[in-house]
Amino acid sequence: MSTYDKQIERIAKKIFVQGKSNEGKPIRARWESDGSPAYARSVLNERMEFYGECPFPTFRKLGYKTPIREILWIWQLKSNKVDDLRKLNGTDKTVWDQWEQEDGTIGKSYGWQLGNKKRPMNVMDIDHEQLGYEKYDGKTVDGEHFLMLDQVDHVIQTLLNNPYSNQIKTTLWCVEDIPEMALPPCMYETHWQVWDEKLHLTVNIRSNDMPLGNPFNLFQMYVIQRMIAQVIGRKHGTLTVNIDNAHIYDRHEEQMYEMVERKSYRTPKLWVNPEVTNFYDFTIDDFKLLDYEAGEPIKFEDIAV
Repeated sequence: MSTYDKQIERIAKKIFVQGKSNEGKPIRARWESDGSPAYARSVLNERMEFYGECPFPTFRKLGYKTPIREILWIWQLKSNKVDDLRKLNGTDKTVWDQWEQEDGTIGKSYGWQLGNKKRPMNVMDIDHEQLGYEKYDGKTVDGEHFLMLDQVDHVIQTLLNNPYSNQIKTTLWCVEDIPEMALPPCMYETHWQVWDEKLHLTVNIRSNDMPLGNPFNLFQMYVIQRMIAQVIGRKHGTLTVNIDNAHIYDRHEEQMYEMVERKSYRTPKLWVNPEVTNFYDFTIDDFKLLDYEAGEPIKFEDIAV
C-alpha cells in the first residue's frame, strides 16, 4: 500500500466517523452546478508524514504535471498573474480562473507574497551564481552591504550560508495584505530545517479539501523540497504536513468512501533531473513520475469556492 494512500485512508475514515458537519452554517463554498452551499464534514489538526517517499495517490489515477506547473508558477515565477499559469499549462482554463480579478491577478496572494523583496541579506553571504543578479533591480540598503531578497531566495541563500538556523521559513499569511487577496492562502507556511545533514520540510495548511486539494498540495511541496535540496547540495529528509481543518464536501463523500476501499499500489518515485543545479533553471521536463500504477480516475463534482 502506498504511503500516501495509507494516510489519506486514515484521515478519510476518521472524518466519516468523527467529523462534524457545517450544514446550515453560513459558508462561502458553493457547488458550481447549481450554486447551492457546499457543506463539508471535517476534523481538526491532522498530520501527514513522509520519510523521503513521494506522496502521490494510487487509489485513483492523477496527472502529475499540472500540480508541478502550478507550483512553478507560485514558487519559481512568483507570479500572481493567472495568464502566466495558462502559458505554463498551455491551456486557456485553470483552477484559478474563478479567483482572477479585473487586473488579471489573484491579488497580493501566493506568488506575490513569495516574490515580495523584504528580506535583507549581506551581499558577502550571497551565492550570486545561484541567485542570478539579473533577476533583481539592484536596490540595496545600508550602502552596498545588503541586498533585499524575496522569500524564496532568502530560504535558498540561508540554507547555503547558515543551514543550521531554526528561522528558515516562508509565510503567505501577511495580515495587512489579506484584504487585497482574491483568496487567503490555504497552504500558508513552510519551515525548512537541516537536521542530520538532510533537508526537512514542515508545511502548515489552514484548510484542506482531502479528495481534491490534498493530493495536489502534498505532491507540490515534495517537488519544491526536492528542488531546493538539490540546488543546495543535500538529500531531502522528512516532509511533515500539518492540517488545521481536514474536510470532505458532502457530495464527495460517497466517491471518497468508495475510493479508500480500492486496491492501493506501491509508492511511485519522482525523478528530478540531476543536471539542474540552479532553482530557476528547472522546467516541467526535468520531472518524471516513475513506477506509477493507479486505479481508474474518479470525477468529483466541481466547487466554486
